[in-house]
Amino acid sequence: MADQITVFVKPGDPASESVLRYLEQRGLEYTTRDVLTDPSATAILFGRLGRVVVPVVQVGERLLVGSDPVQLARFLPRDEPEGEGVAFGAAVRTVTPEIAAEKRLPAAFGVEVGSVKEGSPAQAAGIVAGDVITEIGGYTLTGGSDQFRQAVSVRRAGDTMHLTLWRDGGPIEVPVTFPQPAPEAAAG
Repeated sequence: MADQITVFVKPGDPASESVLRYLEQRGLEYTTRDVLTDPSATAILFGRLGRVVVPVVQVGERLLVGSDPVQLARFLPRDEPEGEGVAFGAAVRTVTPEIAAEKRLPAAFGVEVGSVKEGSPAQAAGIVAGDVITEIGGYTLTGGSDQFRQAVSVRRAGDTMHLTLWRDGGPIEVPVTFPQPAPEAAAG
Protein backbone atom coordinates (compact mmCIF):
# COMPACT_ATOMS: atom_id res chain seq x y z
CA MET A 1 0.00 0.00 0.00
CA ALA A 2 1.29 3.45 -0.93
CA ASP A 3 2.03 6.02 1.76
CA GLN A 4 -0.80 8.42 2.50
CA ILE A 5 -0.25 11.99 1.25
CA THR A 6 -1.30 14.93 3.41
CA VAL A 7 -0.84 18.52 2.27
CA PHE A 8 -0.72 21.34 4.82
CA VAL A 9 -2.02 24.45 3.05
CA LYS A 10 -3.26 27.99 3.54
CA PRO A 11 -6.20 29.05 1.32
CA GLY A 12 -5.22 31.58 -1.34
CA ASP A 13 -1.51 30.75 -1.06
CA PRO A 14 -0.10 30.38 -4.62
CA ALA A 15 2.52 27.81 -3.56
CA SER A 16 -0.14 25.69 -1.82
CA GLU A 17 -2.31 25.84 -4.94
CA SER A 18 0.68 24.86 -7.08
CA VAL A 19 1.30 21.71 -5.01
CA LEU A 20 -2.35 20.69 -5.14
CA ARG A 21 -2.38 21.20 -8.94
CA TYR A 22 0.77 19.09 -9.24
CA LEU A 23 -0.79 16.22 -7.25
CA GLU A 24 -4.01 16.40 -9.26
CA GLN A 25 -2.09 16.30 -12.56
CA ARG A 26 -0.50 13.05 -11.41
CA GLY A 27 -3.81 11.57 -10.28
CA LEU A 28 -2.58 11.14 -6.70
CA GLU A 29 -5.05 11.03 -3.81
CA TYR A 30 -4.32 13.35 -0.91
CA THR A 31 -5.84 14.95 2.16
CA THR A 32 -5.53 18.68 2.86
CA ARG A 33 -5.10 20.30 6.28
CA ASP A 34 -5.81 24.04 6.46
CA VAL A 35 -3.38 25.67 8.92
CA LEU A 36 -5.76 28.61 9.43
CA THR A 37 -8.74 26.55 10.61
CA ASP A 38 -7.17 23.30 11.90
CA PRO A 39 -5.26 23.84 15.18
CA SER A 40 -3.93 20.26 15.16
CA ALA A 41 -2.36 20.86 11.71
CA THR A 42 -0.56 23.89 13.12
CA ALA A 43 0.56 21.84 16.12
CA ILE A 44 1.93 19.06 13.90
CA LEU A 45 3.98 21.50 11.80
CA PHE A 46 5.27 23.40 14.81
CA GLY A 47 6.15 20.16 16.58
CA ARG A 48 7.99 18.65 13.59
CA LEU A 49 9.49 21.79 11.99
CA GLY A 50 9.62 24.30 14.84
CA ARG A 51 7.53 26.70 12.74
CA VAL A 52 4.34 26.84 10.72
CA VAL A 53 5.02 27.10 6.99
CA VAL A 54 3.02 26.14 3.91
CA PRO A 55 2.85 24.23 1.76
CA VAL A 56 4.15 21.08 3.43
CA VAL A 57 3.57 17.69 1.85
CA GLN A 58 3.65 14.73 4.20
CA VAL A 59 4.34 11.37 2.54
CA GLY A 60 4.35 8.70 5.21
CA GLU A 61 6.58 10.20 7.91
CA ARG A 62 8.57 12.43 5.51
CA LEU A 63 7.80 16.16 5.36
CA LEU A 64 8.59 18.07 2.16
CA VAL A 65 8.52 21.84 2.67
CA GLY A 66 7.60 24.05 -0.29
CA SER A 67 6.35 23.29 -3.77
CA ASP A 68 9.59 22.12 -5.37
CA PRO A 69 8.41 19.77 -8.17
CA VAL A 70 11.78 18.01 -8.33
CA GLN A 71 11.66 17.01 -4.65
CA LEU A 72 7.97 16.10 -4.89
CA ALA A 73 8.66 13.84 -7.85
CA ARG A 74 11.48 12.11 -5.98
CA PHE A 75 9.41 11.21 -2.94
CA LEU A 76 5.83 10.82 -4.14
CA PRO A 77 4.55 7.33 -4.93
CA ARG A 78 4.56 6.36 -8.58
CA ASP A 79 1.62 4.50 -10.08
CA GLU A 80 2.39 5.22 -13.73
CA PRO A 81 3.72 2.02 -15.29
CA GLU A 82 2.25 2.80 -18.71
CA GLY A 83 3.32 6.44 -18.80
CA GLU A 84 6.30 6.92 -21.06
CA GLY A 85 8.90 9.54 -20.35
CA VAL A 86 9.23 12.68 -22.42
CA ALA A 87 12.15 14.48 -24.02
CA PHE A 88 12.90 18.18 -23.63
CA GLY A 89 14.78 18.30 -26.91
CA ALA A 90 17.78 20.45 -26.07
CA ALA A 91 21.24 19.89 -24.68
CA VAL A 92 21.94 21.63 -21.35
CA ARG A 93 25.02 22.20 -19.21
CA THR A 94 25.41 23.53 -15.70
CA VAL A 95 26.15 27.26 -15.53
CA THR A 96 29.69 27.96 -14.33
CA PRO A 97 30.87 31.27 -12.85
CA GLU A 98 32.37 32.08 -16.27
CA ILE A 99 29.07 31.46 -18.08
CA ALA A 100 27.23 33.49 -15.42
CA ALA A 101 29.59 36.45 -15.94
CA GLU A 102 29.28 36.20 -19.74
CA LYS A 103 25.46 36.11 -19.52
CA ARG A 104 25.30 38.88 -16.87
CA LEU A 105 23.57 36.58 -14.38
CA PRO A 106 23.60 37.72 -10.74
CA ALA A 107 25.12 34.35 -9.67
CA ALA A 108 26.16 30.97 -11.11
CA PHE A 109 22.92 28.96 -11.23
CA GLY A 110 20.74 27.33 -13.85
CA VAL A 111 21.60 25.50 -17.05
CA GLU A 112 22.73 26.90 -20.37
CA VAL A 113 20.91 25.58 -23.44
CA GLY A 114 23.06 24.17 -26.23
CA SER A 115 21.69 22.72 -29.44
CA VAL A 116 17.89 22.59 -29.72
CA LYS A 117 16.35 19.69 -31.64
CA GLU A 118 14.06 20.53 -34.55
CA GLY A 119 10.40 19.88 -33.68
CA SER A 120 11.11 19.37 -29.96
CA PRO A 121 9.07 20.75 -27.04
CA ALA A 122 11.99 23.12 -26.32
CA GLN A 123 11.88 24.53 -29.85
CA ALA A 124 8.08 24.79 -29.80
CA ALA A 125 8.38 26.89 -26.62
CA GLY A 126 10.79 29.27 -28.36
CA ILE A 127 13.90 28.21 -26.44
CA VAL A 128 17.11 28.85 -28.36
CA ALA A 129 20.78 27.95 -27.94
CA GLY A 130 22.41 30.31 -25.46
CA ASP A 131 19.33 30.73 -23.24
CA VAL A 132 19.91 30.00 -19.56
CA ILE A 133 17.11 28.20 -17.72
CA THR A 134 17.12 29.71 -14.23
CA GLU A 135 13.85 28.49 -12.70
CA ILE A 136 11.43 25.58 -12.95
CA GLY A 137 7.93 26.41 -11.78
CA GLY A 138 9.14 29.45 -9.85
CA TYR A 139 11.95 27.58 -8.05
CA THR A 140 15.55 28.57 -8.69
CA LEU A 141 17.51 25.87 -10.50
CA THR A 142 20.49 25.50 -8.16
CA GLY A 143 21.25 21.82 -8.87
CA GLY A 144 22.51 22.33 -12.41
CA SER A 145 21.99 19.89 -15.25
CA ASP A 146 21.28 16.92 -12.94
CA GLN A 147 18.39 18.75 -11.27
CA PHE A 148 17.04 19.87 -14.65
CA ARG A 149 17.17 16.37 -16.14
CA GLN A 150 15.44 14.98 -13.02
CA ALA A 151 12.67 17.59 -13.42
CA VAL A 152 12.14 16.56 -17.05
CA SER A 153 12.29 12.83 -16.25
CA VAL A 154 9.22 13.02 -14.01
CA ARG A 155 7.09 14.72 -16.65
CA ARG A 156 4.64 12.77 -18.79
CA ALA A 157 3.00 13.44 -22.16
CA GLY A 158 0.44 16.21 -21.73
CA ASP A 159 2.33 17.90 -18.87
CA THR A 160 3.45 21.52 -19.01
CA MET A 161 6.65 22.66 -17.32
CA HIS A 162 6.91 26.40 -16.59
CA LEU A 163 10.44 27.71 -17.04
CA THR A 164 12.12 31.05 -16.51
CA LEU A 165 14.86 31.79 -19.03
CA TRP A 166 17.60 34.38 -18.88
CA ARG A 167 18.03 35.94 -22.31
CA ASP A 168 19.71 39.22 -23.27
CA GLY A 169 20.24 40.19 -19.62
CA GLY A 170 16.69 39.63 -18.41
CA PRO A 171 14.15 36.96 -17.45
CA ILE A 172 11.51 35.49 -19.79
CA GLU A 173 8.84 33.01 -18.68
CA VAL A 174 7.89 30.20 -21.06
CA PRO A 175 5.67 27.15 -20.75
CA VAL A 176 7.07 23.95 -22.27
CA THR A 177 4.35 21.45 -23.16
CA PHE A 178 5.17 17.81 -23.73
CA PRO A 179 2.78 16.63 -26.46
CA GLN A 180 0.67 13.51 -26.36
CA PRO A 181 1.87 10.87 -28.83
CA ALA A 182 0.12 10.83 -32.18
CA PRO A 183 -2.65 8.19 -32.36
CA GLU A 184 -0.93 6.26 -35.13
CA ALA A 185 2.31 6.12 -33.12
CA ALA A 186 0.46 4.76 -30.06
CA ALA A 187 -1.38 2.09 -32.08
CA GLY A 188 1.64 0.98 -34.04
